[in-house]
Amino acid sequence: MNFEIAVPYDVYDVFTPSQPAKLTFIDRASINDSLVNALKTPGKQIVVYGHSGSGKTTLLSNKLYQVYDGHITSRCMKGMTFEQIMIDAFDQLAPYYDDQKATKKTDTKKLNLSSSYKVIKLALENSSTFETSKTEKRILPPQLTPQSLGRFLGSSDKCWVIEDFHKVDSSEKQRLSQLLKVFMDLAPEYKKLKIICLGAVDTARQVVSYDEEMKRRIAEIQVPLMSDDEIHQIMNKGEILLNISFPHTVRGKIVKHACGVASICHQLCLNMCINADINEQQKDKFLLSENDFDTAVKMYIDDVSDSLRAAFDKALKQRAKTKFDSSKLIVKALALSHERGLARLNLLKRIQEDAPAYTDAILKGHIKKLLEAEYGAILRYDSDSGLYSFKDPFYRAYAQTILHVESAESNSESLSRPAILKHILLHLNEFTVIEYEDR
Repeated sequence: MNFEIAVPYDVYDVFTPSQPAKLTFIDRASINDSLVNALKTPGKQIVVYGHSGSGKTTLLSNKLYQVYDGHITSRCMKGMTFEQIMIDAFDQLAPYYDDQKATKKTDTKKLNLSSSYKVIKLALENSSTFETSKTEKRILPPQLTPQSLGRFLGSSDKCWVIEDFHKVDSSEKQRLSQLLKVFMDLAPEYKKLKIICLGAVDTARQVVSYDEEMKRRIAEIQVPLMSDDEIHQIMNKGEILLNISFPHTVRGKIVKHACGVASICHQLCLNMCINADINEQQKDKFLLSENDFDTAVKMYIDDVSDSLRAAFDKALKQRAKTKFDSSKLIVKALALSHERGLARLNLLKRIQEDAPAYTDAILKGHIKKLLEAEYGAILRYDSDSGLYSFKDPFYRAYAQTILHVESAESNSESLSRPAILKHILLHLNEFTVIEYEDR
């Protein structure tokens, strides 16, 4: 008689800061239901949008399996063209069409599509050219149209996920928007044909702005940042799976530091386990400590300090000579305000304490830039509360540290990297002061 031996859960499968959560997936009922209903509705194209870290990819990856046996994913990058995105999707269908065999039971329509696919594939292979930089450029064959790609996808019963839609240039977004309309029109022929665009806030508006008719045929699904209770649920599942326990005070700190971003919660929990030498499910209940949390925060800051500095370098870089250094004024005002952030007019009042002539028109034009990647995306805007704030507490703490460093420099002090990291830790929260040792 064979008995299956239960394999202990691995800590890296439980807490997954860099990939979609599976074991600790939190079922956010209202959003999940909206997504599944849209996935099941023939012809309905989908835009899933929200702040970075809100859980868009995790939500989608955990719900697609309910409707589709498989899907393909194209990840957009800045400067990516419509042709490149089309070719990327086409390439990913190769395993399906290469396996199509001519048998009596094979659908004639699928055989014809398989033949067409191979013709286009051959055309792509023969049309590759080399530019002077020696980089290969693949030219879109005339046979590979939005309609033909739609038929290839529809016949394979796969949906197409386009991640980071917001990174594509405006001219390319318009062509992708038209592609969605083509897929809508093919729905009577292929009921499961669907594109799902994942993007940042306002992505849905960018899609439908090109064609008013699309408003009725696109499901716009906003994924908000996680609530405190949902962050607690991640920890609850982790505790059960690994047979560990987070102290109540530590739970509060993790919720505060995560600021609704699941990946931060996962990273802090993972760091705590690493520090406590927990690699898998424990035989006996293990109680984590305050010290484990303090070390976890140090580890996190060590990992993200360079990206924080890069983001603020972009934000504070002066691109043109202007009367006011808007980025610096906004960062300072928010750094010295409540962590929840400020409404625009209240932010303006804070700025005018340093720059009385500063106007709302200047603020409205500039603060939007600090939400964009080109300016470091150091801020976020909550449309429900109307508040602007730093992306998470680590960004706020870094901003406060910049002010401290500027003050120190004016007094001819020199702060080492460990000293700067220590000040980030000091500014992070009011719960505790963590000593950062020089290394």
